[in-house]
Amino acid sequence: MSETNGELPELKLVEESSSCEQLPHPDAEPSPTAGSLRARLGLFGRRLKGTPLFRSRRRTVLTLLLGVPLFLCLTYLLLGFVAFADAATVVELKGMVQTRHEDEAQWQPACLNQLLWRKHLIRTGAASGARLLFFDVSTVDLEEETEVSIVQLVKRRGGEAVDVVLEVWLGKTAVRAVRFVDPSSSFRVDTPTASTVVRGARFTVQVDEDGTTQVDLEEGSAEVEIGDQVVLLAMGERITLDPDGLYITEKIFEPDGQIMFDKVGAAWNTPGDEFRLELRENEVNQYLAFVSQQQPDFFLRDTQIWFVDGEARVATTVVEPAHFDLSAAVSAEVVGGEIKPQMRSVAAGVVLPVPGSVLNPALDRVFEQLQDYLTQAYSFVELSDVQVGDGYVVVTGHKQPDAPVD
Repeated sequence: MSETNGELPELKLVEESSSCEQLPHPDAEPSPTAGSLRARLGLFGRRLKGTPLFRSRRRTVLTLLLGVPLFLCLTYLLLGFVAFADAATVVELKGMVQTRHEDEAQWQPACLNQLLWRKHLIRTGAASGARLLFFDVSTVDLEEETEVSIVQLVKRRGGEAVDVVLEVWLGKTAVRAVRFVDPSSSFRVDTPTASTVVRGARFTVQVDEDGTTQVDLEEGSAEVEIGDQVVLLAMGERITLDPDGLYITEKIFEPDGQIMFDKVGAAWNTPGDEFRLELRENEVNQYLAFVSQQQPDFFLRDTQIWFVDGEARVATTVVEPAHFDLSAAVSAEVVGGEIKPQMRSVAAGVVLPVPGSVLNPALDRVFEQLQDYLTQAYSFVELSDVQVGDGYVVVTGHKQPDAPVD
């Protein structure tokens, strides 16, 4: 699982079944039987009928008319604060990989499709590695001789907002934290000296035996918390911390927009009238970061695109006409040679929702800008298909014979 040409390894997810015995969540309680559940509901109903609110038919109707909407509203609000535990899945194994619960002393061999909950640890031996899958989209790759704890793994707001907290005790991990639609979601990786917090990023965390920590940010942005201090990292930056928390930052590469230009040019210059363009996620995000540097007055900041099977997760910070985070899940189909984006879900803000009077003009401006770019593309290519896979997108079509080429 070593890096190749400066990119994180691309591992194929394993789909085969596993004979590993899945242990229940450590905090789970025995589920009530159907009979005991019916008895509890019956007792609750009898007690409810005995209250003044249900002593007459009129009071019952009024109580239901007023109480049910209030109950639904209260439930929705409470879901923003109630957390539901989730699990990570072991989807890739190489060599010796072991797991255990933090309350247990004995390590056990890991197996494919094993579920790891809060308070579970996983470690790799020499020449070994593993991949963990979170919420079906984000991944963490453990290099050899690495040990990681799952500190927190929960969903909130009915599954839209998620929180992931990992602790890297030793070794190297490569994280692909796909930006979730809900802007309040976060992915945090702790080490003995610092915490790296992202909402969408690709980065590596390495912890040496003496406690030295190194974080390399390859896509997105990150906040590195060192005690009471917060250090902001941008794409292509590295921070190195010694065991006492002293740190230095450095630039390890600049976002390169030329990569995407070269791939588009190569697809266009291929002999014949067929057009096929495949772009990797990191190539698109480097281009977006490059454009942001070239246009400091643009109304969007920190724009990212994450490709998952069948859709693109788009995230950005809107700075005009108001300042807020915007995330969306978008699919696309080709109709009449043109892309028709389909908005699957959208969220704005951080904790409180953004009013429609502010959100709608911002969305209109984003789509107007997107439509301008697409209109220029249609003068060169009549599109036939767009395929979005895990970490990549493939666009196919036919070159326009009267394209405005110099």
